Amino acid sequence: MKPRNNCVAILLVLLICIVVPVAASVAFTPSSRQTIVKGDTFTISGTNSTNGTIAIWVIGRNYFGVSTAVPDKTGNFTMIVIPEDTGQFSSGQYAFVIQDPGTNGKTEIEYRIAQNGNITILNVGTPITDIGPKKDIRANAAPVVEKLQAFATLTGVDDIFTPYYFFVEEPSVHFDQKAETNPDGQLPNQTSGERIFFSGTTNMGVENPLHADIRNPGTNALILTKTIPVIAGSEKNRWSFGLDEPGLPPGEYYITVGWMKSNTTGTGSAMFTVVEKPGFPPSNGSGAIPLPVVIGGGILLVFGFVVFAYWKK
Repeated sequence: MKPRNNCVAILLVLLICIVVPVAASVAFTPSSRQTIVKGDTFTISGTNSTNGTIAIWVIGRNYFGVSTAVPDKTGNFTMIVIPEDTGQFSSGQYAFVIQDPGTNGKTEIEYRIAQNGNITILNVGTPITDIGPKKDIRANAAPVVEKLQAFATLTGVDDIFTPYYFFVEEPSVHFDQKAETNPDGQLPNQTSGERIFFSGTTNMGVENPLHADIRNPGTNALILTKTIPVIAGSEKNRWSFGLDEPGLPPGEYYITVGWMKSNTTGTGSAMFTVVEKPGFPPSNGSGAIPLPVVIGGGILLVFGFVVFAYWKK
């Protein structure tokens, strides 16, 4: 290629870079992979946002909201969806649509909510479609998102809409040792005198400590309480805790592990039994030696004295 042609090619590339809008790079901090838990904190952060104020459209079942974030001088921005907001989400798919204003620094596509709740999409103040009230938005947010993306191609519009999809779930806790087919929720037996260990999964984020209680199922008396951290996992987040030796006395117990800021929907529960260690005499639960053992030991002692006295003669 001749030097002149090289210069022309370089100028064309620079011209394209100037004309084509550049969208921000966005990252999310969900509860776990592609999952938002109701009542949890959800963070949206971005870089390279050099075109001006970013709009964030949140669209899902019975929910519609738009917030803005102003990037700093280097193009970084952060928006936090607080627990009070995510607590209003319904279970299902949600879309977080990032609207970059494009190179002109102004958003052409906007919205308006009427007194009756009807949501209208506008192009520079002119209505172009109605999407109805938020109560009519179903679990699948894609149809509304597709309309926004189509409007970005209208003449005179250089807004960039980038959707990200997440699933909203109720908070939940599960036990590894609990058989899903067991209707009684019974965990495997534990052995008295040995370490006791519990573990499981949760859809809650790592910033949320869990709370574990072990109680007597008959009296509901609290035996033990413990705060457990949530550990990030590749597919699901995890939790675990153990009781060092000697563990717990023999008997039946009821364990609950749940979210400290949630109701019972974020709690897992199960029964488990602690049994005597093999080879040990059965315990009566008070720590005393059982009566049959005492009587038997006494008989053997008396017999030993009789034999000893006879032998001395």
